[in-house]
Amino acid sequence: MTPSEMNTDRIAKALELWNRFPDNDLSRFNLAQAYVDAGDHAQAVDHLRALCARKPDWMVAHILLGKCLLSTGRRDDAKRILQHALQLAVAQHHDDPRKELEELLRTL
Repeated sequence: MTPSEMNTDRIAKALELWNRFPDNDLSRFNLAQAYVDAGDHAQAVDHLRALCARKPDWMVAHILLGKCLLSTGRRDDAKRILQHALQLAVAQHHDDPRKELEELLRTL
């Protein structure tokens, strides 16, 4: 099985799981991550936006959304989301993500 086929299979499985459990945040995050891993950041953005709206304190979802927005050329949106993620990292005492976000935001 080629990497492309594996990504397609992973997306299909994640999509099936999310369709069965549309209110389950982890199934939706898994689907978004599958899209990211396949390089389809635009598809991931829609799911990550929904997750961030439902869970404004989910730092990891915000970081991934910010990175996806950057990769799709939406720099200003990405910066705003990543700044929020940095606030979450500080408030939740996550030092490694805080350092990563500070460095990333310096480049924007």
